[in-house]
Amino acid sequence: MNQDLKIQTAFVELLERKPIEEITIFEIADKCQIAHKTIFEKYSDKYQILQAIEDDIFVQIGTTKKDVYHVDTHEFAGDDRILQILNSVYENKKVITLLLGEGGDPRFHERFITYLVQKGFRVIENSGKFNDLDQRQKELLLQYVLSALVGLVTYWVKHPEMTVQELHTFFEKLFFNGITSLTAK
Repeated sequence: MNQDLKIQTAFVELLERKPIEEITIFEIADKCQIAHKTIFEKYSDKYQILQAIEDDIFVQIGTTKKDVYHVDTHEFAGDDRILQILNSVYENKKVITLLLGEGGDPRFHERFITYLVQKGFRVIENSGKFNDLDQRQKELLLQYVLSALVGLVTYWVKHPEMTVQELHTFFEKLFFNGITSLTAK
């Protein structure tokens, strides 16, 4: 295991027991058995370690497969990007749960939403399904969908008994068929 991974792993393990504000570089050094001087050579402070951990999560989420454009239908393929993002979240569930929790990083929640907004705008702009919407309506739709998705992910990481596929199916049913599809008999 390389030093960066050891340092980040130690930070996450400490985050399981205490809020970020209470964690020190010296505790991280003791936990990963790397000299604090070496840690300071790599990171200016604990928040830079936190930033590296979060950056890694977004790199993993960002490695979802690219849009595929079908020339014959003039549409982008429904390639289950939401499912891919949920799978990435699942793979990083422990860390994301800590970051979204009480002792976590409030900036992570905002960054997660910003990331999803950027992805979502591309989907909406590239899909013919939303051509009849003006820009404000597209923005409202995106905010509505992303609020629902972030809320569901936040719930899900705290209740891991639900599988990735179950959450994806619930989200798609809610998105494509509306709330009444969940209450209709």
